[in-house]
Amino acid sequence: MVIDPKTQEQVSLFHPRQQEWSEHFIWTKDGIKIVGITIIGRATISRFDFNDKRRDEPSIQVARSFWIEAGWHPPQSDLRQE
Repeated sequence: MVIDPKTQEQVSLFHPRQQEWSEHFIWTKDGIKIVGITIIGRATISRFDFNDKRRDEPSIQVARSFWIEAGWHPPQSDLRQE
């Protein structure tokens, strides 16, 4: 169980074998950050620090920007913010 940073409720982590990614997450418009669109999504992003918020240097965001330039990211089937 983890805490949703918005509501402070305890919830289960996202389970990729039992749940659909697109039901809980989308990408920012630029494709660099993952956004939780449900309580499970937000709590999972916070717990695993998917966007490197707790680091002094946002390595994953830098890597994602390179992947975007190369055309490898984000997956075409994934939604983005408008």
